[in-house]
Amino acid sequence: MKTLDTVIEEYRNKMFLIAKEDGLNSHRTLIASQHLDELLNIKMAESKAISKPKENH
Repeated sequence: MKTLDTVIEEYRNKMFLIAKEDGLNSHRTLIASQHLDELLNIKMAESKAISKPKENH
């Protein structure tokens, strides 16, 4: 199974290729960028959940 970091890196490379083929302002580049943002938001949420200190009750 691929790690989230690997998936993000692969998708980043895919987005760069799309931008190179279609241009930075193309619809496909925009969609790829939005999907990459979603993956990065998931990664950030996971990082916050891991690093958040537990409260003692």
